[in-house]
Amino acid sequence: MIGKKISNPRRSASKAERISALAEYVRSPEAADSKEKCVYSGARGFTSDLPDVQALEMIALAEEATRSRDPVQHYVLSWREGEQPAAAQVEEAVTILLHELGLEQHQVIYGLHADSRNQHVHVLVNRVHPETLKCIEINRGFDIEVVHRAVARIEHTQGWQRERNGRYIVLPDGQLARSASEQKQSSEPNQQRRDMENRTGEKSVVRIAKENAGDVFRTATSWDELHSRLAAVNMRYQRTGSGAVIFVGEVAVKASSVDRAASLAKLEKRFGAFRPSDEATQRASLGNAERVTPQPVVPGLPAWEKYTAERQAHIKERSAARLELRCRHDAEREGMRKQNREARQELFASRDWVGRGVGLNALRSVLAAEQAAERASLFDRQAAERKQLTARLPAFPSLEEWLRQRQMSAVAAVWRYRADIPQEIIGDKPADDVPAAPANDIRAFRPRFSGKQVEYVRRDALDDLLFSHRASFVDCGSTIQVYAWKDERSTLAALQLAAQKWGSFSLQGSPDYKALCVRLAAEHGLRIKNPELQDAIERERDRLTRELVDARKSDRQRQFERYAAAVRADRYRITYIRTWPDGGRQPMVMGGRIDGYTVEEIGRRARYIDGLHELEYTPLSDERRHVVIHGMTREQARNFLIDGFKPAALVESSTDSFEAVVNVGELAENSDVVAISRVLNERYGDATPAKGILSHRAPEISGSSPGDWPGIRLRYAEHHICSKTGELIQELRARLVSARGEITQIQLPRTAATAADAYRVHRADLMTRQIRDALDISSIDAAIAVRLRVTGYTRAEVEHALMSERAGEEARDWDGYARWAADFAFGEVGNREAVRLDRYRERWLELEGRTSEQQMSRPPSSPRK
Repeated sequence: MIGKKISNPRRSASKAERISALAEYVRSPEAADSKEKCVYSGARGFTSDLPDVQALEMIALAEEATRSRDPVQHYVLSWREGEQPAAAQVEEAVTILLHELGLEQHQVIYGLHADSRNQHVHVLVNRVHPETLKCIEINRGFDIEVVHRAVARIEHTQGWQRERNGRYIVLPDGQLARSASEQKQSSEPNQQRRDMENRTGEKSVVRIAKENAGDVFRTATSWDELHSRLAAVNMRYQRTGSGAVIFVGEVAVKASSVDRAASLAKLEKRFGAFRPSDEATQRASLGNAERVTPQPVVPGLPAWEKYTAERQAHIKERSAARLELRCRHDAEREGMRKQNREARQELFASRDWVGRGVGLNALRSVLAAEQAAERASLFDRQAAERKQLTARLPAFPSLEEWLRQRQMSAVAAVWRYRADIPQEIIGDKPADDVPAAPANDIRAFRPRFSGKQVEYVRRDALDDLLFSHRASFVDCGSTIQVYAWKDERSTLAALQLAAQKWGSFSLQGSPDYKALCVRLAAEHGLRIKNPELQDAIERERDRLTRELVDARKSDRQRQFERYAAAVRADRYRITYIRTWPDGGRQPMVMGGRIDGYTVEEIGRRARYIDGLHELEYTPLSDERRHVVIHGMTREQARNFLIDGFKPAALVESSTDSFEAVVNVGELAENSDVVAISRVLNERYGDATPAKGILSHRAPEISGSSPGDWPGIRLRYAEHHICSKTGELIQELRARLVSARGEITQIQLPRTAATAADAYRVHRADLMTRQIRDALDISSIDAAIAVRLRVTGYTRAEVEHALMSERAGEEARDWDGYARWAADFAFGEVGNREAVRLDRYRERWLELEGRTSEQQMSRPPSSPRK
């Protein structure tokens, strides 16, 4: 799910105009966009149920806030392709959003819109409180942060797939933690620029500046070096007022938007007072200043140059026509003003009006009425001409729309799903001489054979039969394609595989991908052959060397190593508390690494951890499982040991209060940890947590400072796999069977004679595999639709099966629901998933009780290569 705040495009519009237009659009988008329709709408906080009256109520309340020019906010929550929220889920999502915004009692109008791909809900909320009549400021003006928190809550509560780069996550105890990236800043421009890039396929000047000059600002050592290196890439740094701008060619952008290290204050702190470039450098920079050549976001995208040329020609023609029309309209208005002025002067000079004031005023009134009518007619005609011009020269279509209009759907799909384009590692030996690496070369990943290729997926991944789970990287023989390259762990594993196969290798991909590989290569001693990256690798190695020299083990670090040796988790997630200047406190996930750090990685970050406060650890492993028991008294801890349980670590979190970490070993499913944790906490610890909380307070290692949680000590640490938990595992499995009995006891046909029979079989199979507490039915049905396509059912059969099986449930547009799921399965995403999942056809046919011969009588289920 993605959350956005839509800014007010017309600051000059009155409150009534803005609210009326937005309320109409939220409920009836068809009037503005024929491709979009409202499938569900609602409102809260109004006395009337009539939409028109509700808009008037919102206008009246907004007018009470005389000091606020724009008291209404417009937000959008957008679901992924294939996800279809029900009416109850829309209501719940709006409730969560309003709760996070702190506007539960305020007026709100919302509508669920459906276009060709993504369903999204528009939320129009009035910040004026209905009782106090005060305009509420949301989160001190940083309301987009609140929207991100709401998105995390909605994903967690309703079971939607989490966005890869989501800003917040929900911890096991229900707390929100910010996924703060360990990188100094994101390489992405702001949302507005990204939206324009998505529309046109052209890099923004900010992205160009980030890619070409980001390293300059971080590594330059003086003003002279900075100016000369910027001039070499057609840029210059110029002071303006109390800040600075960066000229990319002839376009100026705010310096801090390019890199945090580029702000004037940061540079003056490093280099001293600002010193402009010398005359020679300035002349060279000004001489090179020219319009930046358009650069594609995806290099090599077919027809992009033609699209850009047509778009620029259209913009030029449209701008010229609008300028010509505006000049003519200005001349007409000026001519009318002159004509009216002369008419008034002629009337006054036509006779001696002394003593005839009544007649003069009457004639003036008549003349004013005539001129007002002429003026209104002129304005109406000019408005009609502007509409005609807009109709004749509308906004140029987006890149995706333009490609589809020219029957280039495949290229349009490449552009739309460009985030899935793999990055590459190229071997320096012939493919015939290099066999695919054996599966046991990378311990954190497991192989999946697909023809001549080997796909690698994470061992801790969910059921890979769900189409939403993709390979992290693929060994193609002579190349390795890295799909999840933004995940540092996946990229490192791919690099290690390349190093094992070829010794040295070359990189091909985006600048962000290469920068990540440079850092990992320097950190792990890998050899990259790209000539243009050698200097960056050397600088990174020097930086790492300095850090290693400076890093020395403290007593607290040794205590952590003792703890880690006992728990033996693969990784440890570290959370801490950040205190803001106003006294606010916020949990944070260190480095945004939800999957945690290894012991070695934590050791390398010891100096950074020293500056953090109130640390908590969450042990994470791929094969074994860990349970934490909270709030144990001394007596409960003694009973725990007497009953035969053996903890791996025992932490005294406060006086006479303990936390025990228990190694459970291999379990049937990840969700078993929740139940076992609940049972152990009820018997021996704090029974209040509703879910298994796997984090616990960290002993006073590097990360605490004087005054932070005093007295947290590691009282016991010895490696154990607690065999006593086996009895609890059996109890857990019994609970799971009972909870899923309703599904598993369904009388399923031995042979799926129809698509509806096959639907029921696959639904039972998928539901028994799920481990998440919340899972949306549309996600399950989308996966089933793809399975049915793979086993040979037609689009019409899949749609009919979905509609017939769901029609008897809650009131909902099940026809549209089934059509949407079928469109997903037989659309562009479904094409790719059908090819990827084709290797499971025999297994799924067996599940349906059919054979390949029976399936062959049906049309092909997936495209063949």
